[in-house]
Amino acid sequence: MRSFHDQSGRLWDVTVGRASYGSHVLIFSRREGREIRQTPMDAGSPLDAQGELADMPEDELRLRLDRSQEWH
Repeated sequence: MRSFHDQSGRLWDVTVGRASYGSHVLIFSRREGREIRQTPMDAGSPLDAQGELADMPEDELRLRLDRSQEWH
């Protein structure tokens, strides 16, 4: 899990989650709110997904947050 600030200065936590058929998603949760969002990843394994998140620059995290959808 990682934490970062969005362009408005709000603090978010992001972690890797599993989706259908073995795919992975980034799950974003806002610290001071109830907002939870997700976006797909291209990683082939849980280990690859964790490595991708660990190496991802904060600008990329902000971009993916902007492109994410509400988590249901």
